[in-house]
Amino acid sequence: MTDNKLIDKIDNDNIPTFSVSEITKEITDLLEDKYSYVKIKGEISGETGNKYPEIYFTLKDEENVISAIIKRNKIPNLKFLPEDGLEVVCIGKITAYTKRDSKFQIDVDFISIEGEGQLLKMKEKLRKKLEIEGLFDSKYKRDIPLIPDKIGIITSPSGSVIKDMQRIIFERFSVPIDLFRATVQGDKAVKDIISGIEYFNSQKINLKPNVIIIARGGGSIEDLWCFNNEELARSVFNSKIPIISAIGHEPDINIIDYVADLSLATPSHAAKRVVPERKELLLRIKNIVNIFVNNSSNYFSNKNKKLDLLFSKLKKPDVLLNLAFSTLNKIEKKFIDSEKKFFCLLSDKLKNEVGKLEIGSHQNTLKRGYTYIKDSKNNLFLKRVKNIKNETNLKITFYDGTIDAIPKKK
Repeated sequence: MTDNKLIDKIDNDNIPTFSVSEITKEITDLLEDKYSYVKIKGEISGETGNKYPEIYFTLKDEENVISAIIKRNKIPNLKFLPEDGLEVVCIGKITAYTKRDSKFQIDVDFISIEGEGQLLKMKEKLRKKLEIEGLFDSKYKRDIPLIPDKIGIITSPSGSVIKDMQRIIFERFSVPIDLFRATVQGDKAVKDIISGIEYFNSQKINLKPNVIIIARGGGSIEDLWCFNNEELARSVFNSKIPIISAIGHEPDINIIDYVADLSLATPSHAAKRVVPERKELLLRIKNIVNIFVNNSSNYFSNKNKKLDLLFSKLKKPDVLLNLAFSTLNKIEKKFIDSEKKFFCLLSDKLKNEVGKLEIGSHQNTLKRGYTYIKDSKNNLFLKRVKNIKNETNLKITFYDGTIDAIPKKK
């Protein structure tokens, strides 16, 4: 025995010897036997997303971290995918990973959110994302028909929700209902509801409902978490048929409520909104008819009064005829007076022009003492003395008459 106890321990033949594989298997068996199934609470960090078939991340608290893995076959069963910063509870088995380095980890089967605040944080993050993309815009909202030919309802076939809706619709205005049976809580709910939306949209035009109601009773935020799913929200947005969201969740609002064409507080509210009440509808129609009849009667009555007033202002035919004759006489007199004035002016102008012509006439010349002489034989004017022959018979014209003459001597 030496003084060095450590050396003594190493030299002790009673210390068992293991191969690497043997010791890792021993440790793994111990971990899995001791911690076959556990819940571990912590904050997600280093999440790998969808880079690999499996999802890797770590859970941490103020002092330590532990590795975590979600295997490929477990991913479809998750209510949500892990995100950095979320406070969660992971349920699974503790095991050792020895392929590359020796470490222990949790093989996760399920994840749940630790606290309502974390769920609200996730919901708000998704809400902002979809709002930016425009999925909530009112311009995309489709009108709900007043009286649908058929109503599609996606909900659980058991429980009071569907029974109450069927009763209300039957009592108010009996319209055919096509029920798509769906789970409305838990892991399977999202797939079921999306399948229902796709089912109704794929129907032939004569079988397709005019409106879809997605209905569920009330519950906690965890119970209603499926209605905050991004894939479901996009399916509601892409539906060609108007969708009413009727989740009994007052006063909370789920993501599906923002996307739906109409959101109502409860399934009963949706049943009352989707069809009118027959009595109320008949009363409305009767009131509309009465209003139409009264308005029509008032309209024609007012028109008749205006027409009577116009006729009362019209003068009698004989008065109108006398007035027309009087007007015509005035016009005629005015025309005749104008015509007289015109002809007087024309006459004066003509006389003036004639006077100008008369000034230069041969009559006025003769009046001034002149005469003219013609040869009586050929009635030609004689302008020179040399043209007058002896014994020629002449006619001498004065202003006041003509005389015959015979020249005696040139």
